[in-house]
Order: sequence, then structure tokens, then C-alpha cells
Amino acid sequence: MKTFAKIILSVAVCSSLANADRIQHQFEPPKDTSEFNGVEVDWDVDLTFTYQGLDQNYGSDIKSGLALPTANLDLNAKIMSGFNVKLETMLSSHHHHETYVKGGYATMDNLDWISKDFAKGFMDKSTIKVGVNDLNYGDYHFRRTDNADVMRNPFINNMGVEGYMQAGFIELTYRMPSINTLFVAGVSNGEVNPDDVTAGNGKGAYSYYAKLAYDNQISDDTRFRISQSAFTVNNTTKNRLYMGDKAGNVPRKVFNAIDNTYNSPADRDSFGAVWNAMAGYNDLTSTMTNVFYKYKDTEFFGLVEYADGKQIYGASSVPLANAIDMEMLHYSAEVVQRFGADKYYVAARYEKAELEKDGLAQDAKLTQYQIAAGMFLSKTAMMKIEYIKQERDHVHAGQDNVKFDGLMISAALSF
Repeated sequence: MKTFAKIILSVAVCSSLANADRIQHQFEPPKDTSEFNGVEVDWDVDLTFTYQGLDQNYGSDIKSGLALPTANLDLNAKIMSGFNVKLETMLSSHHHHETYVKGGYATMDNLDWISKDFAKGFMDKSTIKVGVNDLNYGDYHFRRTDNADVMRNPFINNMGVEGYMQAGFIELTYRMPSINTLFVAGVSNGEVNPDDVTAGNGKGAYSYYAKLAYDNQISDDTRFRISQSAFTVNNTTKNRLYMGDKAGNVPRKVFNAIDNTYNSPADRDSFGAVWNAMAGYNDLTSTMTNVFYKYKDTEFFGLVEYADGKQIYGASSVPLANAIDMEMLHYSAEVVQRFGADKYYVAARYEKAELEKDGLAQDAKLTQYQIAAGMFLSKTAMMKIEYIKQERDHVHAGQDNVKFDGLMISAALSF
């Protein structure tokens, strides 16, 4: 704890209280209409220190202390008119201690690189995105902690169930500003590292996703957004939608998950701080509804998700005699109250997920509670404290009614 206190003090000493420019309730970014005057390159750095003090009733005791600090480095480049690229690198994360590339992508806000004003009428309202990155399924991924990038998340921990995945994709965003609406359509190969090009038994299966969102800044004080997203994949053996965080969980070694991997194939279904509730699906259709409402300094973010899946293959991609059906209902609600010109905030979140699966005598359930408070020490520095409690019932045979809870504290720099 003394080490963490020194870190907090050093951050505070080099900072001065100021409005938090990083609080941008931004979902899909706007089009880049800036003038091109030659190649431009810049970078973003995130560094986060986290103190963990958690207890659990399953597995070994977790020692309190400073977890491995996390760090991100993003390189951004404008290389042509309306053509930008980004390379995202994890310098340190809980899943990989070594530096590695998370992904990279290109965004095209016009097609002048083909010819001047090519498809201008269409591209004036469109953005094409190609690469490896977070799939734009739902709105939650815009608010979650991404390794050391924590400014957008009012909490320290992410949700207990996450419909979130990084993979190769091609995506189109089409904006209809006259009715404050946008439409997203994308296709993905479902693989972060697409090194397997062999056909058969679900290899190389494509997933498709779409979103329709209404987003209106009604007045200076009020903003309302509602979105409906859908994701579908068939005959895949590399299902990643509910275990797609390449950086690993924020808390360490919850339920004996060593370095946020898993001790056995059975643990892959259930353990670690994030529950892969739909583990094993080969066919999946999932929908997510999100609501964001902000009035003055109070904001609400809600999520309702329904997933319907089927497991067709068993071990070594051998077809099962009888497919296993699974259904999940997942919902959450969070409220954030900001004050002091966005220098301070308090937040609370409630989350529930219920899974029905063939062969389970009882429904599996997860309930998570989070209460957090934070302060921005400067435009580029912040600290947070959070109490989290997660309970799981019947998530796996012999591992019923398990829970963890406790306090976590983090200090972060982003510049």
C-alpha cells in the first residue's frame, strides 16, 4: 500500500486540477474532414497502476498489493486525404507480459486516393474501416477499460460478461445527420491471429454484425442515444465473442485463473473475473440494446443483451450426436454523477446474466455490483477507487455459489 501511495503522490505532484478533456461521451468517432497537408504522425500513451485488495471463497487466497502496471502505445498517422491508420500496441498487460501488437486498422472518409471526388455523394456520409480491432457490436465497448486505457470507464473493472471481441474485419458506417441516425454493417473472420486457413469443421467461418443508432444532442444540457446491435456466426470452432479481451482481466488470479488464462478445459467455461457464459457455441445469434442518457452532470447507461447459441462440435472438432442449445439474458444499468466541472464523479452499476443450457439442472447466474468514485488530477491524470462484488451460482459442477469482492484503487496517465 505504501508503494501505491507513493505513485498517487507523484502523479498528484506533477498535476494540477483542471477540467477533464478526456471525458468525451463519444461512440463512433466523427468523420475526418481536416485538410491534408502532408503525412502527419502522432501518438497516444496510457499508463495505469492498480492496487488490488480482493477476497474470494473459491481457490487460493489472493494476496493484496500492486498488480502488474499496464501500458498502451498507439501510433496514429494521416497518410492521404481522408485516409488514416492506427497501430495499437500493448506494452504491458495482464495476459502477455511482453510487448505485442493488439491490432491496427485504416479508416477511409473519402476515396480520393482512387480518384478525386470518387463516390463523393456516398462518402460524404460514410466511413470505411478495415483492419484488426474491436468489432463495433453494441455500445459497451466504447466505455470499457482497454488494458491501460481507462479514462473512458468510470469504473475500474469491466462487466462480468462482455460481448466484446477483437478480430479482422471490414466495416461501413453510414450517417444520416438529418435524423441523427447512423447505420453500421460489418463482416469479420472472427480471428485475431488468422493463421489457420484450412477449411472444414468451422474453420474460417465468417461472422456478421450490424448496428442502428439514434444519437441526439437535444439541448446543451441533454443528450439521448439508443442503439440496437446484432451479431451472428454459424459453424465456427473459434468462438471469441465472450472471451475476446486480448489484454486479460483487470483483477489478477480471480478463482485461481493463473495469469488470467485457465487451469483446465472445464475452467474455460466459467472462471476468471469475466464469465465466458456462452463458451462452446458453434452457432450464435446475439442482440444488444443500449441506452445512453445524459442530463447536465448526470448520466445513465443501460444494456440488455440476448444470446441464442448452439454447440455442435465436441473435443477435437468432432460433431456431437446431439447439439447443445444455450440461451443467455444479460442486462446492466449504471449511473454516473459528475460534479466540480467534471473533476470528480461517483458511479454505481448493477449487472445480471442468466444462462440456460442443455444438461444443466439449474440455470447458471452471475450478479455483479460496482460502486466507484474518481477524480481527475489534471487533463491527463486521474485516480479511482472501487468496491466490487461478484457472485456466481451453478456456473459449473462442483463450483457453485462462488464469489469475490473487495476494494481496488487505480491511478492512470494518458497523454
